[in-house]
Amino acid sequence: MNIARILGAAAALSLIAGPAQAQSLLSARGLGLPLEPVDARARGLGGLTVGLPDAQMSLVNPAAAVGLPAAGLTVTFQADEISSQAGDQADDFTTARFPVVQAAFPLGQRVVGTLGYASVLDQNWSATRNDSIEITGTRVAVVDRFRSNGGVARLRAGAGYRLLPRLDVGAAVDIYSGAVRDSVFRIFQSSTLGSSVVGTTYEWQGLGFSAGARWRGDAFSVSAVVSGGGNLTAEPQDSGVVARDYSLPLQVDAGASARIAQQAMVAVSARWAGWGSVGEDLAVGPGDQARDAAQVTAGVEFEGLRFLGRPVPLRAGGRLSQLPFRWEDGAEFVDERAATAGLGVIFGGGAASLDLSGERGWRGGDAAGIEESFWRVSLSLSLLGR
Repeated sequence: MNIARILGAAAALSLIAGPAQAQSLLSARGLGLPLEPVDARARGLGGLTVGLPDAQMSLVNPAAAVGLPAAGLTVTFQADEISSQAGDQADDFTTARFPVVQAAFPLGQRVVGTLGYASVLDQNWSATRNDSIEITGTRVAVVDRFRSNGGVARLRAGAGYRLLPRLDVGAAVDIYSGAVRDSVFRIFQSSTLGSSVVGTTYEWQGLGFSAGARWRGDAFSVSAVVSGGGNLTAEPQDSGVVARDYSLPLQVDAGASARIAQQAMVAVSARWAGWGSVGEDLAVGPGDQARDAAQVTAGVEFEGLRFLGRPVPLRAGGRLSQLPFRWEDGAEFVDERAATAGLGVIFGGGAASLDLSGERGWRGGDAAGIEESFWRVSLSLSLLGR
């Protein structure tokens, strides 16, 4: 297996996106919609970010891969179906992408290196507005179409180390990249005037850092991660447009899992992200444009089911998240709720696993000025090179 080739191909596929692939109308606000870099197993447990006791490839905790017996690769596919309503604008759209790809390379019994790719912010969206303008004393009807294509992703290189028999630590460097094309199409209803297009392309770049730890007991495990960095820069590719800098938020993740029976485990995680630091950088209107955002998840995994002699873990969970960017001035910030379920199949003597999860979620409400519901399906394949 050529892990580097598979990693590169999957990362390239995840960059393919268009307006129909927006994760939400909220992709148009602030810096876009934050995306979670978790696999299908974690999503089945409510979207758990950290806290699982076993060695695994994680793009949240750089210490999580310590203990893997061999080099491995995990690839996640995700599809969404979203229904959105904001004022008189209603949209139904779908997505399909590879949001998480990671490889791990054990270096002896106590050290592991990791390399991964993840989507960070979705900035794909489009909107249409009917208007009119005055040309040489005559009122002319126009249709304005606003479109944004792109997003922010990060490439992570990390390492984990077994500091004590029950304590693993890790650190990682994140290289942020991506591009976004903002375009405005003006279509004149008069056949003699035609149409016009203006737009700007920005390239994203930035650098971030993470440090994490995991403690494993006989029936209880605890994990914690701190990540942050400097600025995320939008560098314009067109003359006359000024570069823009945004502070990367400090983020703290903590989680725990406990075995409540021989074949059953519960897990919880919490996240705090200091997105409020970018509020002044946005400068799009009066009032707070961003807030610090928290998330709480919980899930249970039952391992007693077998099919054709193979273990089939069953999972269920839930999530409550605060989204960091306001939909419109004067409205409340948006919250997200989701119920999740999933299952897995372990084969090859533990060298491979296939995980599937489904989510039903809701965002916003009347007070937020936007209301969305979504279905999400995630599929992850994990392989170890035994």
